[in-house]
Amino acid sequence: MNAPSAAAPGTATESASIATLVAGWVAATSSRVQITTELVFAEARLAAISLTLMLLMGLLSALFLLGAWGLVVAGLVAAVSRFGISLWITLVSLSLLHALCAWLLWRGAVGLSRYLEFAATRKQFQQVQEVGGDVDKAATTR
Repeated sequence: MNAPSAAAPGTATESASIATLVAGWVAATSSRVQITTELVFAEARLAAISLTLMLLMGLLSALFLLGAWGLVVAGLVAAVSRFGISLWITLVSLSLLHALCAWLLWRGAVGLSRYLEFAATRKQFQQVQEVGGDVDKAATTR
């Protein structure tokens, strides 16, 4: 009888130490989840601020680029007018040149849009669906 009574205090001690370890593990896991969640929210906030600033900087960059292009065109108009060419002829010529460049760029963009259709991927999915349909038909006819 001494042996079982000696084992009982050891079991109680082991139970207490396991409970302490489990409680410590739960506390550590909870703390880690909380810290990780705070980190995720902080990084998401930083990403949102960065994206907003990137868009703003891109917009400002485009505005400055348009301003620089306008100054180049104004300088070209001033230079051409020094040669005695009429201001209206210069403006119409530059307008037509800009319209031609815009049209060519538009055609290029429309030509690139064909890559947005994912033609090869859709074809692959259609082949998989056809093969899958054939397998279903073959299984039902047996």
